Amino acid sequence: MNRINEIRVRMVLFAMAVLSMAWGYRLLLLDHAPTVFNGVMEDLSYGWYVPLFSLYVLWRERCELVRSLGDPSLAGLVLLVPSFFIGFLGVRGSQIRFEILGVVGMLISLPWIFFGRATAKRVLFPALFLLFCMPLHSFLDVVTIHLRQLAVSVAYGAMKGVGVDVIRHGTMLLSPSGTFSIDVAEPCSGLRSLFAMAALTAGYAYFTQTTWLRRGLLFALALPIAVAGNVARILSIVMIAATCSPDFATGFYHDYSGYVVFLVAIVLMVACGELVTKGAELCARRR
Repeated sequence: MNRINEIRVRMVLFAMAVLSMAWGYRLLLLDHAPTVFNGVMEDLSYGWYVPLFSLYVLWRERCELVRSLGDPSLAGLVLLVPSFFIGFLGVRGSQIRFEILGVVGMLISLPWIFFGRATAKRVLFPALFLLFCMPLHSFLDVVTIHLRQLAVSVAYGAMKGVGVDVIRHGTMLLSPSGTFSIDVAEPCSGLRSLFAMAALTAGYAYFTQTTWLRRGLLFALALPIAVAGNVARILSIVMIAATCSPDFATGFYHDYSGYVVFLVAIVLMVACGELVTKGAELCARRR
């Protein structure tokens, strides 16, 4: 009975610590994050679903989480102290990346301090998943030109392979007759879809793979999967422009062809997940 009362007291203190943290980061929750999620620059519209998914993971694994509750551990201070100062700098300087790092670090370290290492391990994935809320497009925009060139090179090779006459000029694909000219601009680089696909793949891998090695392998495939989806989009636009209507391809279809990226990417993600699972089973049988 005393053990149960002790855990209840620690749970109350933990809840107070989390509420205090939420108050300290109120600008992040109420202003900074919504501004970034709705902004055109970062285009993090999927960011609204990231914390919901983290909460779902915690709810789905609530029984295991309760069973993991153990003794307090001051070892969590090793992570709490730097997380607090990183978050403090972020709040004072309105730096959302530092704020998110601080929040994630504290969400891992507080359970560690109040309930021990086993509980911290249980909340590790849903806490780290919140990193997908971090705006990185403007921070990594230097790689967009390389993604654009890669997508155009693959699309150009595929078009030539199926016999479609097309000219490549930098990041542009043109018809020799001048009927269409498609420029793979920065918004079409695939960087935004890469971030969204990485988040989706991480969640899918967590629920479908049983070991962290297999989860990490499937997550690593998010990059080629996202690139393949973007290439499929560019290919479909050029094919429609070359065989049907350039105006339709560069107008209505272009605006809604983003769904092609995720349709292709999701199919590839599921297929890669099956390959990882079957590969792991094959290796297990050979041992």
